Amino acid sequence: MKSGFVHLLGKSNVGKSTFVNRIVGDKVSITSDKPQTTRNRINCIYNRDDAQVVFLDTPGIHEPDNSLGSYLVEEARKGIKGSDLILYMVEPWEEVPDDERPFLEKVSGQEEDAFLLVNKVDVHTPAEIARTLEAYEDEGIFKEYIPISALTGDGVDIVLDKIIEYLPEGNRLFPEDVSTDKPLEFLMSELVREKVYELTYEELPYSVATRTKSYERREEEDLLEVYIDIFVVRGSQKGIIIGKDGQKIKEIGKRARKDLEKLTGSKVYLDLKVKVAKNWNRSSDSVESLAGFDTG
Repeated sequence: MKSGFVHLLGKSNVGKSTFVNRIVGDKVSITSDKPQTTRNRINCIYNRDDAQVVFLDTPGIHEPDNSLGSYLVEEARKGIKGSDLILYMVEPWEEVPDDERPFLEKVSGQEEDAFLLVNKVDVHTPAEIARTLEAYEDEGIFKEYIPISALTGDGVDIVLDKIIEYLPEGNRLFPEDVSTDKPLEFLMSELVREKVYELTYEELPYSVATRTKSYERREEEDLLEVYIDIFVVRGSQKGIIIGKDGQKIKEIGKRARKDLEKLTGSKVYLDLKVKVAKNWNRSSDSVESLAGFDTG
């Protein structure tokens, strides 16, 4: 039996969350075509008869410009410690970007083995993929170099087999029937945050936080009542989320409810409230309480 922690690193928007969701089979990490979507080191758990792999899906690495950005980068850095294996994900951009070098130096200084995953090979040419692999091989950091498509699943089984080959012998770290160690209220608020990003796209910057205020299951009606607050920085952003005649917030609720019903296996009544928490993304205390880092 093999088991261990695998830390997933990479720049924002390279497909880390899509990769984790593809492996686990449940939606445990939100995805978006905007950078910096993941704000937490989320433990996603893959089980099979001979192994258990605990993935830590972390915020994308980037240059921070406020307290929220600094927290995201620190979360990515912290996750490296205590891992049994590191996966470093890139796109086929044919060379090593300068802003990655501090993180590559961090990875190279670790005792743990590291793999390079070149994602999105379904939308890049073989020549681009080959040049990318060669560029990172020249760094001399990684034990394995694996091209994949997290979206289509190409190469993902190869990654899993290689991970299990490198992991130490050990017992399961979590029960076999769970796919994440995050509480339900965290997952529900994250699904709502994903829908906000889907529907506000370029209108709204990354100054949105969500928090599950409460939830209650009504057994006699087979209904889960969920109350979630959406926090923004300014009043104008509140108007964007609500939309004309409340149409935007209704659509956010409609899409989120669909995913919540899949997550919980029951009918869901979802109540969303949009609130202004002025400059929360520039205050360390507010970031910790609103960005999802404190889920207790």
